Amino acid sequence: MKTAWRIPYPTLGRLAGIRTAVESILGLFRDIVKSVYLVLIQILTRLAYVERKLPSSISMWARLDVIPRAPHHERHRLSLGRNSLIEASCVICTWHGDVILKDRASIGIGSIVMGPVLIGENSACSQNCFISGQSHLYEDISKKFLRQGFKTEKVVIGKNVWIGASSVILPGVKIGDNSIIGAGSTIIEDVPSYSVAVGNPAKIIRKYNFQTKQWERV
Repeated sequence: MKTAWRIPYPTLGRLAGIRTAVESILGLFRDIVKSVYLVLIQILTRLAYVERKLPSSISMWARLDVIPRAPHHERHRLSLGRNSLIEASCVICTWHGDVILKDRASIGIGSIVMGPVLIGENSACSQNCFISGQSHLYEDISKKFLRQGFKTEKVVIGKNVWIGASSVILPGVKIGDNSIIGAGSTIIEDVPSYSVAVGNPAKIIRKYNFQTKQWERV
């Protein structure tokens, strides 16, 4: 009797192990197929869907989501000016608006930029920044967040702006020329030209005085 009770358990254990192994193999196969598909999409994007002036540079390890892949996505522009740069591990998405880099603009390693976004001449975005011109709606609690749609408000970054590492710039924000955003800052309001903004949420702490020719505390 004891033997009869013990027989099924090793058998069920082996079946569960086989099922787990099969699912792992199928999952790996799916991952490989998806990776190949994404590589082909990236090649096609760079060949036919990016507007760029030479010399400009896009890392082969950057992900460009330019080709629409869902009914609610539209095709928008990804445009690079002369000597502009998109570094490795960046994600650039134009499904909801244009992403335009003017001459000598750059996006640092690991940054995410979701259009509509305009980055002016000589402006630099440091590593691991998040810049988004679109956000999801959430007001209707009877629906799931991802089912409520989205709204877009263009982000405009002026000329010669420095954005510190790990900064967040939210929809609708305008940053004036020659301004500096401190590392780790969250920008939820416009930043005037010739200003230094830091913090979460960011506040203006310095402005340039053209009479004294110095950056002065506010």
